[in-house]
Amino acid sequence: MVVRSTVQSSFNFNQIKTKTVENLIFQLINDVTNITETFPLQPGQTAESLVVAVERSVQQFLEQGDAAIRSCPLAHGSALETLSDALVDVRDTGQSMSYAGRDFIRDSSSSQRRASAVSAGKSLLQAVAHFLILADSIDVALIIEGIDKIRTLLDGVRAATSNQEVVDRYQLLIAEIEEVEEIIKKRIVDLRDPCQKDDLLACKGHLKSLCPLIFATTKAFVRHPESDEARQNRDYAQGEAVSTLNAIDAILRGERPDVSFTSQGRLGQLISELDQFQNRVYLEPGTYKAHIHRPELEELLERIVSGSAAIADSGSTRADRKQKIVNECNNLRQALQDLLGEYEKSCGRENNEDVDLAMVLVGRKAKDLRRHLRRAVVDHVSDAFLDTSTPLLILIDAAKRRDVEGTTQAGHMFLEHANKLVDVAHLACEMSSDVEGVRIIRYTANQLRDLAPQVVNAAHLLCARADSKVAQENMEMFRDLWQDKVRLLTMAIDSIMTLDDFLAVSEAHIVEDAMTGLQAVHEGDGDMLDRASGAIRGRSLRVCSAVDAEMDALQPSTYTDRVKLATRRLRDEMLSQYAIRAEAVVTRLEATGTNSTQEERDRDSDEFINACTLVHDAVKEIRNALLVNRHPEDVDSDNEYEDDGQTNVHDNTSRISEGENQQKIMRRLPEEDKKKIQEQIDVFKITQTKFEREVAKWDESGNDIIVLAKHMCMIMTDMTDFTRGHGPLKTTMDVIRAAQEISVDGSKLNALAKQIGDESVDSNTKADLFAYLSRITLYCQQLNICSKVKADVQQIGNDVVVSGLESAMSLIQTARNLLGAVVLTVKAAYIASTKFRRHNSAAPQVQWRMAPPMKQPLVPVQKKHGVIRRASERRPMAPARALAEFVQ
Repeated sequence: MVVRSTVQSSFNFNQIKTKTVENLIFQLINDVTNITETFPLQPGQTAESLVVAVERSVQQFLEQGDAAIRSCPLAHGSALETLSDALVDVRDTGQSMSYAGRDFIRDSSSSQRRASAVSAGKSLLQAVAHFLILADSIDVALIIEGIDKIRTLLDGVRAATSNQEVVDRYQLLIAEIEEVEEIIKKRIVDLRDPCQKDDLLACKGHLKSLCPLIFATTKAFVRHPESDEARQNRDYAQGEAVSTLNAIDAILRGERPDVSFTSQGRLGQLISELDQFQNRVYLEPGTYKAHIHRPELEELLERIVSGSAAIADSGSTRADRKQKIVNECNNLRQALQDLLGEYEKSCGRENNEDVDLAMVLVGRKAKDLRRHLRRAVVDHVSDAFLDTSTPLLILIDAAKRRDVEGTTQAGHMFLEHANKLVDVAHLACEMSSDVEGVRIIRYTANQLRDLAPQVVNAAHLLCARADSKVAQENMEMFRDLWQDKVRLLTMAIDSIMTLDDFLAVSEAHIVEDAMTGLQAVHEGDGDMLDRASGAIRGRSLRVCSAVDAEMDALQPSTYTDRVKLATRRLRDEMLSQYAIRAEAVVTRLEATGTNSTQEERDRDSDEFINACTLVHDAVKEIRNALLVNRHPEDVDSDNEYEDDGQTNVHDNTSRISEGENQQKIMRRLPEEDKKKIQEQIDVFKITQTKFEREVAKWDESGNDIIVLAKHMCMIMTDMTDFTRGHGPLKTTMDVIRAAQEISVDGSKLNALAKQIGDESVDSNTKADLFAYLSRITLYCQQLNICSKVKADVQQIGNDVVVSGLESAMSLIQTARNLLGAVVLTVKAAYIASTKFRRHNSAAPQVQWRMAPPMKQPLVPVQKKHGVIRRASERRPMAPARALAEFVQ
């Protein structure tokens, strides 16, 4: 394949913009290289036929190229001459290739003739590529010519002096835009660069959304040329359209536009630094260098703390969340110092449990900090996007009433609301690693930032000309565009938030609003109570919409039906009852005010508490429905060890029977015990990672040692899951049988490794291998003893107390020790079998071959676009399709 790579290296494939050009060139590359390759001919194939195939391909190319030149509207003057000359080059180099190819097949052993054929092939391919790239540039020039026409027509609309002129010129503009859009749509499908595709789609959608705005603002200015607000509205719409056309022009020319959709996909500095920290902090103790790694990691952590402090100090971050962020920053600092200290003490030592524990602690503290930062961001999102329509409606209402002062005040309030939406949107990007979602959020937020002042201008125009129909239509256009973009921004922000975070924060905010409502009842403040009850209803509706959107992205099942039933119950039943009861309390409070008696206030407080309890319980029901069948590792909550809501122990006996589900009882362990078990499991996972790194690199076929080791690891993982109340092992007898199975595998591994050790000529290697085997025997025996782990249930007063920490801890520690011994055994067996085996011994017992790379699907799975997912189940969102949805 040297010739193929040589031929291809002579092209700059970055000049090829479309798949059509790429396919044509590659087809000719295949035909040309078939002549100069050394692989055997196919049955019925001759060397002469290969040359004929090239000649046929060149002839077809020449005929198609000539027809394309004659039919091209831009093929005249210098363009026609350039294309014709390029086609002549293809003809001449094709003839040279034909002569050189026939000369080569007469004596294929001649290196000089092969070099001549390769050189002729390069020249032919370069000529073809040059012609195709020129032809493609002509296609681009056609689109750019259409864009220039749109600019001219846009200037014509701007210069219109009467309503009829605006209508006539706008119709011409729309016709030209639609024609160019069809060509761009075909171009997008054919483009090779996905970034150019996304940028063109975004520009096309934005231009389409601007068309009604251009029409409305131009009519408003023609009708009210004396209004400065009308002029600003028109200039905004025209300027946005011109900027979009310039961006399309730049993309088609292969240039980077001033503001592009794909350039908005940079990840936030804080999330990048957190990822960088967790990647760098885990080191092998032997590779640690204090003078390099300590200052590097400490400086990186301080930057993380600084970024976390900025989020903690933001306005909507709750006081308790701020304190948690501060505490976790300090905890992470201390955990890092502990880990660095363990690195320094463990240089040259292996299998140091203190290092593993310190690594686990750093990982857990980093995870806790991430969770609090994410939920601080969700605090802001929950407040800012609670009610996105009211400020706009207030502004429009004041303008329609011709209330100049009210419109001015509502305009200030609307701008504050818009700035808050934009700021929260950018803040949400700081804690998201979803590049696609970040692009949409930043791109849409920037558009909203520019649009907000124009919405206020439209409102002032309406306030001054409330009877003007064009002013009303202008306001409606800006209102619709604003609402569509806010809806898109809300959808995009929801897509990068995990549903667990959103529900947890919403639940806490509902409780917070309920407390505010109770305070309002005691103070006799009806307005405060009305705002609090409205906030509770708004947050509940947001929960329903977010959860329903998540379920719509999943395949219909019993699980999705159960969750949707819970949301319907909240939306249709609980909120209706809540609204009636809360409104009654608000009405009574507004009627009596501060003159109500203590008895009436207590009655209203009880009524409001009961109403809020309906909503709160319904939200909890939704959360419980979502957590059904969820693996605990997928749940990242403030309480890492929440009950699953399904396991209840009411047995008053001191010990449960063997037939009962011991796994469920393990879930009832005290929270402190669960945390200690989790620490041991985290250390076990580090050992498991080392095991996978050492064992997974070997191919299982012909190597029973690797097969046995992997099977033992799988069983030990199930046993550790049992200690947390999860996994396939349900009862103590299941665990005992699993331990017995490990013992059988250990015996087989012991026998096989002993045979390898007996054949080794190096005494040290043999001694090490036998020592590791003795450890396996010892730990298998210990595992059999520890497998009788059982939780005890006792009734103390009215409380059910479950104990079983010691046996669970012993089980996990023994499994970890056994796994470590297996890793050492595999290493020693490899050395003994491949480096120090007797030459006159029988065939080796095992074959040590590197495992092949993981298989990739021959046909990539087509992902469904246009659907927003969250967390680990999130699907990519089609960016430009989402941007264009609101105009369809």
